[in-house]
Amino acid sequence: MNRQIEEPLSTLEQFVRDFAEARDGAWDQIEPRVYDVLIGSEITRVAFDPEALPEHPQAQLASLGSPLLDSLLADAAERWRCARFYRVGLNLHPHDLGSRFRQAISLSPTAIGSIRRVRTMNCPQALFWFKATFVSDQKEEEILLMGIDLHSLREVRHWDSLLASSGLSELPETHLPEARHVGLIAGYRCARDRLAPTVAALANTRRREWSGRVATQIQRMSAYYSRLREEANESFRNGDDAAPSRIAARRDAIDREERLRTAELRQKSNLRVQVKLANLMIVQQPKLLMSVAITDKNRPLGLLEVVWNPLSEAIEAPTCPACAQPTFALRIYRNSLVCASCME
Repeated sequence: MNRQIEEPLSTLEQFVRDFAEARDGAWDQIEPRVYDVLIGSEITRVAFDPEALPEHPQAQLASLGSPLLDSLLADAAERWRCARFYRVGLNLHPHDLGSRFRQAISLSPTAIGSIRRVRTMNCPQALFWFKATFVSDQKEEEILLMGIDLHSLREVRHWDSLLASSGLSELPETHLPEARHVGLIAGYRCARDRLAPTVAALANTRRREWSGRVATQIQRMSAYYSRLREEANESFRNGDDAAPSRIAARRDAIDREERLRTAELRQKSNLRVQVKLANLMIVQQPKLLMSVAITDKNRPLGLLEVVWNPLSEAIEAPTCPACAQPTFALRIYRNSLVCASCME
């Protein structure tokens, strides 16, 4: 049974306690900043204060960069690559949806939209964390987040609000059906394609920076070998006893070495980019799916699906019935609704 002592906890202490509980283990606080931690079948005494080690010589120090903490972090990163949550605390009963629809969606002057049905459904939001690695004569890494709404296959714009810790729960407030959506593989491919321009921009920035450094190094190298050639020529002009053929051979050797070192430097400076999926989170976010009947002079034009997003408290752009692109402006064209692009 865990025995808690009321005192402020450091981030590392909280992590170790949470990690032990997540591994179905336990922790026991012996004294401030000293614990016995049970993970699996092994009990480890852990100290978060170096000054506690003389009194607990068998304890392992838990600090950033210590072997113990590095092993726990690596285990956590490998074990929990995927998480599922429910977004809670949202207002699912907005006032006057009809008025909000008319303010958000622009229709032809004679067209009228009437809400026929409203359904509250969970729309899975897939958040992909990618690790981009840029390797040349040095190595750099970037963690990039891309969120995809699996219902609409659109990018999640308000992921910071979506991931607010106070709004995430492992259990739903209300059991809701899932809206139709694509699978994770399709969502991953969409996220990867959306992320590609960002990765390309980061790669181009690094390529420019690293190419500038390489050019400077090559310039210095060329100056060095120019001095070597000048020394060889100077010895020839000064009447050195060495045979002219040997001096020419020396100059050729200098040229070959310069070309070799320059080629090696250019080869080492070639930029290689690797992108891997690091973590995945699925957040079930409730949204209001509205079925809106569109008529023009009492002539039915069809039903339009419109989504109210409680997180942003706004209507999402519906898709054009003709080209399936999102738009807030729909016009009548040949007895159907289309966006401005489809009318051109």
